[in-house]
Amino acid sequence: MKEDLITLWKITTKRRHVQFALILILMIISSIFEVVSIGLVLPFLGVLTSPETVFNRQELQPVIDLFQFSNPTELILPMTVIFIISAFITGIIRVLLLYTTTRFSYATGADLALDVYRRTLYQEYSEHLAQNSSEIINSITVKTHTIIAGMLNPSLIFISSLILIVITSSTLFFIDPTVTLISFFFFGLFYLSIIIYTHRKLRESSESIAKESSKIIKAVQEGLGGIRDVIIDGNQEFYSKIYRKSDIPLRKALGYIQFINGSPRYIMESIGMILIAGIAYFMSLQEAGLSAVIPVLGALALGAQRILPALQQLYGAYTSIKSAKSSFIDVLNLLEQ
Repeated sequence: MKEDLITLWKITTKRRHVQFALILILMIISSIFEVVSIGLVLPFLGVLTSPETVFNRQELQPVIDLFQFSNPTELILPMTVIFIISAFITGIIRVLLLYTTTRFSYATGADLALDVYRRTLYQEYSEHLAQNSSEIINSITVKTHTIIAGMLNPSLIFISSLILIVITSSTLFFIDPTVTLISFFFFGLFYLSIIIYTHRKLRESSESIAKESSKIIKAVQEGLGGIRDVIIDGNQEFYSKIYRKSDIPLRKALGYIQFINGSPRYIMESIGMILIAGIAYFMSLQEAGLSAVIPVLGALALGAQRILPALQQLYGAYTSIKSAKSSFIDVLNLLEQ
């Protein structure tokens, strides 16, 4: 996967490199705001459950003196407003990041498709006679779209999710290192097991998609291109069988990839809920009681709510990139004409 991404970087323009750098900065900013919103859960829930404890904390005294708060309950409203503003800004940045990454991936895909088409047009006539026109048409139309949906966009999601996981997990480690390490051990082991188990099947599915999609284009070209002879000779069923022979394995490969991409999410959600319930139970047994545990538990729960989807996106991006590899190689061969 690393080699594929490096090759993809080399064939894109300098303008796209600059745009990618700006998107990378936006990813980091988005992750920082995610961490800020998680960090604010601790004081927010602390003010709601035990305002006296928060009011008496030494590190908050300069802020309390600055705004001249005299009563612990006076902290509830400003803390609520700060938490709401943080959540709102975080949501806006996430939408902006989604918009920019989507625009970037489809614009880059358009560059690749145009480059393949232009290079093909400039080939010698003898080269056109030697090449399979259905393969070229498939690469320009279908396979470049596969690269956009299966490699470009997932690559950006992969990087964004990785940044979010690293920054968020660092914050959770600061809050409770034991719980964070145990959680990541189980979650990481689960996804690693799936990757090892499905590696070979993903490669086979990728090759099947690239091969069978070209055969489908060829069947459509030959059937509809010579429709007069097909009707006269009564060969409709013959071409239908050719189409069906390639279409069924193509759909099976696409279905398998979609299943492998999305299925771990439901298992992870169940494991996450079980883990949080177990953590809540054991933390409630501590001497400080449940009221002291709620802020920490809330921060861990919110962090898990951010990290679990990011882990799923990371894994989904990995499977998409692996499934698009064969199509990417075919397009790359045409780009090297």
